Amino acid sequence: MYFTVLVIIVWLVFVCARPAHAYLDPGSGGMMVQLLLGGVAGVVVLARLCWGRFLLWIGVSRPADASDEREC
Repeated sequence: MYFTVLVIIVWLVFVCARPAHAYLDPGSGGMMVQLLLGGVAGVVVLARLCWGRFLLWIGVSRPADASDEREC
């Protein structure tokens, strides 16, 4: 059911769309690359900060002392 709806939506977007006649300058492409790299950096920092808690959650690591634990 969901796959059928997805196929219909994708078909409508790609087949029934009109040409935009738009222009993207090099600054727009640079901004998109910068947005992508910033998002990746944010995910890496978040993963680094919460890696110990994630290992505890899946049961790979044992809890440390309460004094060593940091909050996410």
